Amino acid sequence: MFTGLLVFFLLGVVVVLVHKLGHYAVGRWVVGIPPEAIRLVLLSLPQYVALRDGDQWASPLTFEAYLGAYRQHDPDSRYLSVFLSAGLVAQIACVCVVGGFGLAAGVPFVGQSVILISGMLTGFHLFSDLGSTLHVGSPSGDFSALFEHSPQSALAASVAFVITHGLLYAQF
Repeated sequence: MFTGLLVFFLLGVVVVLVHKLGHYAVGRWVVGIPPEAIRLVLLSLPQYVALRDGDQWASPLTFEAYLGAYRQHDPDSRYLSVFLSAGLVAQIACVCVVGGFGLAAGVPFVGQSVILISGMLTGFHLFSDLGSTLHVGSPSGDFSALFEHSPQSALAASVAFVITHGLLYAQF
């Protein structure tokens, strides 16, 4: 039982890390944010990708400052939808790879666990984002920011998440 809990916890860490690395990678190599202006913040709740705004670091919880810091590198917001959805896209890819590995290796616990963890974390993220956005009156996370910027992109990312997770889970 302890081994199962440990695997479950480690898969959760992997899913969160891959999600954040998706944002970071797109920020660095698609948007062109230099390394001194972007960093991963993993030892806080929630975890996030911080952007330098002058002498301070902006988090998505202060969305106007975060968007201002982002626009220093992408003034037209040309890549904003890609940046905002990159974490979810990376997470989907991670779940497909790990879940596919679990399926191919005959270890259904690993595949089922990563799908379950991903769904739980995304559900929590979605509802905390919604609650925070309603509380502060402005976007405060990936989903609300993506929805405000491009409702079509938010819908597409959500549908891709549900379909890939559902199809993969159906294989177990």
